[in-house]
Amino acid sequence: PAGERQVEIRAADDSEATVFEGPVTVEADADYTVAAVGEVGDAADQPFEPLVLEDDNTDPGGDTARLRVVHASPDAGPVDVTVNAGPVLFDGVAFDGSGYTEGEANDYTVQVRPDTDGNDGEVAADFDVSLNGGTVYTAFAAGYLTPDDEPVDESFDLIVAQDAA
Repeated sequence: PAGERQVEIRAADDSEATVFEGPVTVEADADYTVAAVGEVGDAADQPFEPLVLEDDNTDPGGDTARLRVVHASPDAGPVDVTVNAGPVLFDGVAFDGSGYTEGEANDYTVQVRPDTDGNDGEVAADFDVSLNGGTVYTAFAAGYLTPDDEPVDESFDLIVAQDAA
């Protein structure tokens, strides 16, 4: 139901440690994704927060897929997301930024690059992604580009979740 909900998020490795406690508001007749992003602690590059995203789960059409990318990598600056030998999917996405794009259902190699004016920065990571027609996805760019220099050894990854079919 619509309204304000009290949310408590605890650390995965310490069920007694509350890292967020507060309200999250949801509207009627809407779908949401709530992602836990950022870092816990005083030396955080990006402070921890729940990121509340309103979903677009309308049918994209039989041969079309809808993809949202969420930037959740604390040590990566703004990024461009491109397709290998193909179009720019997202330009200059900042931490905790997101957005949707639609494209033909297919298998793709998705590249994450530092943001540049020409969207042609050196590829930091690439991932094979399969998108089915009539389906909505959210891809979370998470972990660290340089995990050895960070509070946890969590390598950069693209985690793709199917939202609706």
